[in-house]
Amino acid sequence: MDDKLKDFHELHRRSKRIREFSDRLVEPEKIERLLEALRRSQSAANRQPWHFIVISDREGRAPLDEVFTKEGFRKAPLLIVACADPAQAWTRRADKVNFAWVDTTIAVTEMIAVATAEGLGSCWVAAIEPELVREKLGIPGQIDIVA
Repeated sequence: MDDKLKDFHELHRRSKRIREFSDRLVEPEKIERLLEALRRSQSAANRQPWHFIVISDREGRAPLDEVFTKEGFRKAPLLIVACADPAQAWTRRADKVNFAWVDTTIAVTEMIAVATAEGLGSCWVAAIEPELVREKLGIPGQIDIVA
């Protein structure tokens, strides 16, 4: 196995889902690299039918504290709310399946790999009330809150 392949497998092995976070701020350059991973992510027909809301300050994230079921998530120094826009997504002709959620999920998964490479812990959190998130952040009704 060559070194790059070993590096990939090591990265994958190190990836863990964190449920208790420190309040240490995430450096702006690391946030930028996470966002770059989202921008470069694959999507069906390269439609990129997603929106990501980045919240890195305590005041901005305080309204979302009540959407979390675990106390540890409330301490996370960075939140990235993943949203899918079905109107922008590619739809398969054969069965009319819309790929907005699939594409958004791929982007988040790729970002999680970058977070691991950056030495950051992460956790996909779907145990939320989407309508409460929508209300707190003013997300339009046609946009799906994925995680």
